Amino acid sequence: MPGRNYSVVVLGAGGVGKTSMVVQFIHGFFPIDYNPTIEDCYRHVVQLPDGIFHTVEILDTAGTHQFPAMRDLSIRSGQAFVIVYSINSEESFHEAMKICNLISKMKDGETVPMVLVGNKADLVNQRKVAKDYAGKYASEVLSCAHVETSAKFNINVGTLFTELLTKALNIVEKKDSSEKSKFRRSFKGLNNSLKIPRRFSMKRHSADGGTRTEPVQKPPSGKCVAL
Repeated sequence: MPGRNYSVVVLGAGGVGKTSMVVQFIHGFFPIDYNPTIEDCYRHVVQLPDGIFHTVEILDTAGTHQFPAMRDLSIRSGQAFVIVYSINSEESFHEAMKICNLISKMKDGETVPMVLVGNKADLVNQRKVAKDYAGKYASEVLSCAHVETSAKFNINVGTLFTELLTKALNIVEKKDSSEKSKFRRSFKGLNNSLKIPRRFSMKRHSADGGTRTEPVQKPPSGKCVAL
């Protein structure tokens, strides 16, 4: 069975570690130098719990204030979303909440896999956003998962993307199953409406001016009838 293709969009304020998370997941190392991202796309093959290798395209976006038009386009085309904030920046957490609300609005009620990520968990001594508060907000308000990661020490990074893609797979399969069931019901209804009656009748005029109805049998299948 061939794998599927998924589009994951990574969003968040500038400097929260979006690129570091993606590079750690794709290449397995932490980039030391910080270079602000405009937009980068990474292609990677992942084996999910179903045992099948799936292709994922990860779009690493710029900080939310720099290119809002590009951000909106990414949200429209994305299938799954990683919204990142830094646990030592309350401002970045508020920005992440705005992004989550924007995704819900632009997707217009569509079910999309999304996870709220508190990065830089290694800076616990500089924490400004409580883990319990962020987790409660994610589950009760956003109806999505929450996880804290450290891109620097590769904590929960792989788990984050694997679980997100697994949720995306479940949603796609459920949608495909629903569409197939709907198609089968529609086809069955169309087939019933096109059924040919087994018997026909036709009227013949008799010599005395009356009419009589004679049944015409459906010819046996597999035989030709000469007319």
